[in-house]
Amino acid sequence: MDANLDREAIWAESRRRLTPGAVVGSLIEWYDIAVYGQAAALVFNTLFFPSFSTTAGLVASFATFGVGYFARPLGAIIFGHLGDKHGRRASLVGTLVLMGAATVVIGLLPTYHSAGLLAPVLLVACRLVQGLGVGAEYAGAVIMVAEFAPDKRRGYFAALPASGVFLGIGLAAAVTAAVSALPEPQLLAWGWRIPFLLSFIVVGIGLMIRLRVPESPVFTEIKQARARTRLPLATMLKAVPRRFLLAMVANGVLAFNIYVVQTYSLSYLASKHVSKSVALVALLFGCAVGAAAIPIIGKLSDRSGRKPAYLVVSAVCALVPFPFFWLLDTRNAVLILIAFGLAFGSCLAMFGSQAAYYVELFPAAYRFSGFALAREIPGAALAGPAPVIAVGLVTLASGSPILLAAAMAIVAAAGFVAVLALPETRGIPLSDPTTTLNVTVPAEER
Repeated sequence: MDANLDREAIWAESRRRLTPGAVVGSLIEWYDIAVYGQAAALVFNTLFFPSFSTTAGLVASFATFGVGYFARPLGAIIFGHLGDKHGRRASLVGTLVLMGAATVVIGLLPTYHSAGLLAPVLLVACRLVQGLGVGAEYAGAVIMVAEFAPDKRRGYFAALPASGVFLGIGLAAAVTAAVSALPEPQLLAWGWRIPFLLSFIVVGIGLMIRLRVPESPVFTEIKQARARTRLPLATMLKAVPRRFLLAMVANGVLAFNIYVVQTYSLSYLASKHVSKSVALVALLFGCAVGAAAIPIIGKLSDRSGRKPAYLVVSAVCALVPFPFFWLLDTRNAVLILIAFGLAFGSCLAMFGSQAAYYVELFPAAYRFSGFALAREIPGAALAGPAPVIAVGLVTLASGSPILLAAAMAIVAAAGFVAVLALPETRGIPLSDPTTTLNVTVPAEER
């Protein structure tokens, strides 16, 4: 009882700093991802791959987008280990700095016209550094909030960092829409740099907030109990391999579908001669719908359970892809808005069902490593290549999106099946540093 009172007191004292500190990290993560993805869809093929054909340049541009995802599992391993061994807070500060620095440097890079082949090489290097930082950012932010939050409202509060997803994508869409209004010569000369350079301001604000956030009370208990494991990742793979694999499959929608909508759909609309401004406004609208859905689904998971919430969202995500592309094909601005509202409303809602669930699936001693890697391995396999896969499937279908929509539906259906095989976790305590449900960290690993 005393421990519960202490936790409630810590939560009351830290909540005002903790939630903004968690949200700002997700904001920066998704701002960086979205700015890069939008630039890859709209201008990078011209700036960094001008000697290629239009299609080849677009594929090469999207390939550099995907490179960062191959570094993300490594980032999850490094910062997940740091978070489990040395503290959640230290890891989150490190990821924030890496993400922001890499994004700002992209805004300073020379283009192919002035540096030749060195330009795309430097672009790839920045994406790799960006990927290292992103690899554990979201998982760490969610874990921090969940380990502070009251048990009965954990789903709602753990979902709030995902609001940064909307804010980041929305901010990126707004800034990109503003610079896209520039005359093309100015956009290609200097305007494209502005969204990347603005990351410096956002990171500065984020660091000021995050450095004032206290360490997680659960990690403090682990440290005091000397319950940290020597190799958290190895312990996790030994203790819960099946659960880890199922969590990866369940993350498929967030690793594939959302990136098709966020990045490839912009170039798809451009191929239909829909203006950039309509596409970006639709993207912004979709983010707003998703932002409203995230905390609602998080609260629903507190009431009905983690599995029912996740299953409902997965089912909706399996149904949306075909209507999404049908609406885009109309080239009607209002219907395109509805399409993005449906797609982002369903895909982003999964953050609300996933947040507390993934925290609860892994014991505290290797929670950071398990959560982060379960998200980032599918990201490397699906999220990074998603735009390239999308281009390939649409080209294979002679310009029709039917194969791409089918692939998105299959990914969502696989996630649904995976969640069916996972346990319900709502209401379990996070304070025990070694046990979650029936999973115990082996004594020899501590």
